[in-house]
Amino acid sequence: MRTDRRFSTGLLGGSVLLLVTLNVANALHFAFHIAMARLLGPAGYGALSALLAILYVLNVFAESVQTILARYASREPDPGRLHDLLRRALRKGGRATLAMTAVLLAAAVPLGIWLRIPYSLMALFSLSTVGVGLLPIHRGVLQGMKRFRALGENMIWEVLAKLVVGVGLVWLGAREYGAVAGVSLGFCVAFALSRLPLRDVYRTPPSRAAAPDLYQYSLPVFVVTATVMGFYSLDVLLARAFFPDAVAGGYAVASFLGKSILLGTAPVTKAMFPLSAEAAERRDGGGRRLLAGTLGILAACVIPVLAAFALIPGPLVRGMGGRSYLGATDLVLPLGIAMVLMAFSNALLLYRLSTGRLRFWAALPVLIPLEVAALAVFRGSALEFAWTVAGMNGVFLAVAVVLAGSGSDGARD
Repeated sequence: MRTDRRFSTGLLGGSVLLLVTLNVANALHFAFHIAMARLLGPAGYGALSALLAILYVLNVFAESVQTILARYASREPDPGRLHDLLRRALRKGGRATLAMTAVLLAAAVPLGIWLRIPYSLMALFSLSTVGVGLLPIHRGVLQGMKRFRALGENMIWEVLAKLVVGVGLVWLGAREYGAVAGVSLGFCVAFALSRLPLRDVYRTPPSRAAAPDLYQYSLPVFVVTATVMGFYSLDVLLARAFFPDAVAGGYAVASFLGKSILLGTAPVTKAMFPLSAEAAERRDGGGRRLLAGTLGILAACVIPVLAAFALIPGPLVRGMGGRSYLGATDLVLPLGIAMVLMAFSNALLLYRLSTGRLRFWAALPVLIPLEVAALAVFRGSALEFAWTVAGMNGVFLAVAVVLAGSGSDGARD
């Protein structure tokens, strides 16, 4: 019972702390999107949303690294070994950042043609790979060490820099280039500041970190993250390719409203992850109760938001983008349902990853081409497209339930 109280208190305390700090960041993020939707108009905002969807695809690397390092840091009490791990991870992250930048610059030609985006804008956007290759290293260690306040504050600084720079440059006439410059600079500012809460780790002389299961563990993390991020972002890219600019811009606004559910509930799963990893290490049976508590908190968070999407979608769309986006009102509810389903899928899979006992994970990527095929077929209208996104997320949740129930709660030896 004492262990249950410890984990329940940790989950609630960590969740509340992250809910406060990350939702401040989310509010600033929301303000950025409102400003961009209004200043750029449907066509310009649609182009920006397509670029951000590409970033979410690249974020597979970032989320995987953060998850892996969070699990390691939650089980490693020695700051010297953490210092060594950080040094090695930053070297590899730097090389990965350069490689991703080169690949993105090469891919910018066909992507630009497909998505109707100038190469120069794609090239400026490539600077945002700093947030993919380097920033998640520090954030993963902060999460694993349960320094939730520092983690949330770092995200606030990222979005604040993006908001100030992006809105300022767009206001001065830089349009999409100003918005993309704000995104890229926000990542750079956040990375520069992310070292400060880890000063004690960096001041400790490094000692060799032995992590024999780190690479073995990284593959299922990468596969799970790739599947989640694929479901999170591919619909916006496909909508940009399938529909006219104005329709794609309206879809992007409705999609962002839906994604606010996943952004708003992310603190709960981030707080759960290191706690459930500890529970698996202790083998005390607290993991299942921790998962039940997490799912309960998620339900309490999403039900009122989904009710608002059903009852007042028009005012929400008008409040975000203005009257020029009102054609997207009918899309808000299905895309909100899709993100609710994804929030629960993500929680189940992250829980199982934290225990190190996710089975049959290699089957998950099959869902991505299935979703693409379904969206390519059911694109007669934006509304049909949006309900297809919701349906495919229902399939994803069913698979996540099966996978989450297929393993034991014990930690891997």
